[in-house]
Amino acid sequence: MKSKHTTVAATAVATIALAGLLAGCSSGGGSTASPTASTDPGANVKEITVAAAQAPWLPSYQKVVADYEAKTGVKVDLKVFPFAGLQTQEANAAQSGSNAFDVMLVNEQWVGQFYDSKWLQPLKQVDQGFTWPSGVMRFDGVGQWDSKLRTTTDSGEPYALPINGNIHVFMYRTDLYSKLGLKAPTTWDQVIANGQKAKDSGDATNGYVLRGVTPTYDFDSILYSYGGKWFKNEGKGDWTPAIDSSATREALTTWKKLAALGPASPQSLDQAGETAVMQGGNALQGAFVAAVAPSLEDQTASSVAGKIGYTTMPVGTPVAGTWVVGVPSGLPKDRTSAAWKFMSFVTSKAEMQKWAGYGGITTRTDITTDRPELKAVIDSNKTVRGGIRYTFAPQFLSTTDKILNDFIAGNITVDQAAKQLSDGVKKVVTDAGYLK
Repeated sequence: MKSKHTTVAATAVATIALAGLLAGCSSGGGSTASPTASTDPGANVKEITVAAAQAPWLPSYQKVVADYEAKTGVKVDLKVFPFAGLQTQEANAAQSGSNAFDVMLVNEQWVGQFYDSKWLQPLKQVDQGFTWPSGVMRFDGVGQWDSKLRTTTDSGEPYALPINGNIHVFMYRTDLYSKLGLKAPTTWDQVIANGQKAKDSGDATNGYVLRGVTPTYDFDSILYSYGGKWFKNEGKGDWTPAIDSSATREALTTWKKLAALGPASPQSLDQAGETAVMQGGNALQGAFVAAVAPSLEDQTASSVAGKIGYTTMPVGTPVAGTWVVGVPSGLPKDRTSAAWKFMSFVTSKAEMQKWAGYGGITTRTDITTDRPELKAVIDSNKTVRGGIRYTFAPQFLSTTDKILNDFIAGNITVDQAAKQLSDGVKKVVTDAGYLK
């Protein structure tokens, strides 16, 4: 989900609407002293309010919350909102200073705006002894922000910890791969060849399935695998668009070939539709977020349960689609302390081990698991790329998604798509003040 925002005004809300472990114990890397009731300002807090999203992994998160309540005696009021509704509720709370939440749940695409607007407290302000917890994945800096460059980076100031490690995982039909003598692919050419062989033999209606409704996320993985990039050097503050390139054209060509192996109108498939095609046994393979795996393995809803293989992405450029948790700015010290104890608990090794058992997507490399999709996530730790995390993410995605959707529908050529992406992105970053 590199994901790299705000005027504190009502217009910002309109924009975003579019779219240790207990009392003082460390989560694996911060201070390890255990405060007493006299030194811990949060010791007397008996209830906290935690924001949550209506996501497929919500039932797993609810079990983690129940664990915390049972362990601490602290009641957690879990406020659940639809995806876009959550973003709006949190933004309203941050801008109004209402202190409506003690812990905010933030999607990959929102982190730039939340960090840049200082809607979350830096973790070194929450816990002066904080260091990044050993074993917790960084997901290409999703929890860290460089305020000078205004982008996420592994060396940036920590603002949040990842709670759900959703990234791309390559999924394929093991039964058909075995029947056809295929091997798990390590290149896109192999993916295409495998898909074509399955179609030619009649063993699969679709040799590949992709989503075209919100295509930027999936396209990014292919783009990065060819060495393509959106900007010349955002890590050094150069936001000159670099998308009109030979690498982009190669990626677009490959993406079109993948689409041609699948359903007739890929531009109409969203994530649910893409998953349904796979569940129905109508596709050989595809790149899905790890959180899709439980749906494919649900014997009551999937005809391919027990027949899916999971591996790292071809060429090794999965894109993150993570969720992080952070402490809102402006909270009094007692609630800040209580929020930090909750965050430390849910991201601890012990609870992440349970989280994996509950069906969540781990954000740690030091757990053990029999779930192959989680093994693929852990194996991708050093190669995962960030998603679109910029402060201007909503405008960026509304621009790129439309162009990529037009391309996959056959309305524009490769050259036209590359040019339109470059022109569109240049306008977005110029309007956002990143490019003069």
